[in-house]
Amino acid sequence: MTKDYSADLLVVGGGLGGVAAALGALRAGRTVILTEEFDWLGGQLTSQAVPPDEHSWVEQFGVTRSYRQLRDGIRQYYRDNYPLTEASRAWGDLNPGAGWVSRLCAEPRVGVAVIEAMLAPWRGGGQLTVLQPWRPVAAEMDGDSVRAVTLQHRDSTDRIVVSAPFVVDATELGDLLPLTGTEYATGFEAQSDTGEPSAPAEAQPDNVQAVSICFAMDHVDGNHVIDKPANYDFWRQYQPDFWGGPLLGFKAPHPRTLKITERSFTPNPDDDPLLVDADQRRNPA
Repeated sequence: MTKDYSADLLVVGGGLGGVAAALGALRAGRTVILTEEFDWLGGQLTSQAVPPDEHSWVEQFGVTRSYRQLRDGIRQYYRDNYPLTEASRAWGDLNPGAGWVSRLCAEPRVGVAVIEAMLAPWRGGGQLTVLQPWRPVAAEMDGDSVRAVTLQHRDSTDRIVVSAPFVVDATELGDLLPLTGTEYATGFEAQSDTGEPSAPAEAQPDNVQAVSICFAMDHVDGNHVIDKPANYDFWRQYQPDFWGGPLLGFKAPHPRTLKITERSFTPNPDDDPLLVDADQRRNPA
């Protein structure tokens, strides 16, 4: 099955950047088709379970209107729907999850609910079409311009073609770059390429930001030891030269000074979430 769609703007990728791009165009009176490969919009904030924004002044300035609406909406969702303590309810900059890495740690489902509410007026009015779960598999080019993108359903062989005068690649990995033949670089570019004084002398295409893996934890009484996974012994002992200890351990380079430090795991000091200080100036993750 192949079906054609068209709009003023096609945004491929429904993460935070894709949603922001869609909102900007919608407010300007344009029609938008927003696509997403996974079941939830929101990317980092939802499907990836990664808290947003670490900068120290995020609650005072330096954010867009849409992002402020998102942050305020998440906090209000908790006030409206969750049994908060009086202290938490009165906390203006509520951090529901009391995480150290961000001033706004929240459950992914709450982020999804708020994002969907922000988009609801445009979807209801027919100005926005959201296609899920579809991923890009091909692109139609006219010189250096993208004219259409072919999307395939994640769970079947069904395909659709979406055309638009303007196409935004908002995928998490830049999926449209190879499909459109666009020139791109990964990792560190050489100083001779950019003129940046802090760039390396030679390009380092594999040197990218570290990958974060998030997972949920719970304490359940009893013995729940599983069979030893494949390659367990290797990874349990693996120690990179620069790490200062086993990779799976509490010793690691400080993220700013690179000095080897002993880390700890204390989610809430004294079991009081109000004592968590998520200011990266004082407590870098």
